[in-house]
Amino acid sequence: MGGYEHAISLNLDIERYFLETLQKSAITQGIGDDGVVLANLPKNLVMVLDLFSEGVHFKREWFGCEQVGYKALMVNISDAISMGAVPQYALLGVTLPKKITPAEIRALIKGIGRACVEFGVRVIGGDTIVGQTLSLSVSLLAYTPKPLYRVGARKGDLIMHTGTLGSSYQALHTLLRGGKVSSHSKFYAPKLKACARFMQEARSILHVGMDISDGLFAECNRLSKTNRLAFKINNPLYPPHKRAFLSGEEYEMLLCLAPKHKLKAYRLAQKHRLKLRIIGRVQQGQSHYHPKIWHA
Repeated sequence: MGGYEHAISLNLDIERYFLETLQKSAITQGIGDDGVVLANLPKNLVMVLDLFSEGVHFKREWFGCEQVGYKALMVNISDAISMGAVPQYALLGVTLPKKITPAEIRALIKGIGRACVEFGVRVIGGDTIVGQTLSLSVSLLAYTPKPLYRVGARKGDLIMHTGTLGSSYQALHTLLRGGKVSSHSKFYAPKLKACARFMQEARSILHVGMDISDGLFAECNRLSKTNRLAFKINNPLYPPHKRAFLSGEEYEMLLCLAPKHKLKAYRLAQKHRLKLRIIGRVQQGQSHYHPKIWHA
């Protein structure tokens, strides 16, 4: 067999192995056709798509294949949760490196499977190719009775976020210095289960929602531009706050609501064992914070 034909055969074998292994898992539905028909979906269907690519979003020396698969799904699930939606189906676009091993493919699917099982998601199709680096494109379909958008803030609204910020910033700097980070770190495994439950119950009192993926400063600038209002943060330059507010890859929820609903929000957060912190207020004007650019 010639070199070109051998390369084609090798690529097909890698793709076939990935698809066969994926179909043997318990997380697929309807794979095999050019498209899939999803009957009886609710009217408010939310569709989100994110890429998770080697050399841009992660380094292979930092991430095992299982961690890559898990986080690729979770960053999409985070987007759905921020809109008050329940994730249901996923389409996968996967670029597999030529030198990936069967064990690494199984680990990748194991990570995808963990995220799917955790949130009840079914993989319904997608595509695979063989290339130079590992990359996943995930299209997620979710549903919600009433979507929560990035626009809708009102002057006087409280600005709050779930959880704590800064651990991903710290983990990144530890890895850059050659150190090790716990596999339980939010940098590897976003913690979204409590957020999902909270968002379902709190949806009726929320005016705006989005997840914190590029840092709180960057997200507040986006919300300010979209809503044409200033998202005024209390003490933004206080050193511990500044590091936390620059931290990307946090996947906590950034929310706005009227002051009269503050106590209800705190009660719901307590019910779901979720930290909730008020950090500022929506005002007239526009925000111009200086974020950190995390991805090339």
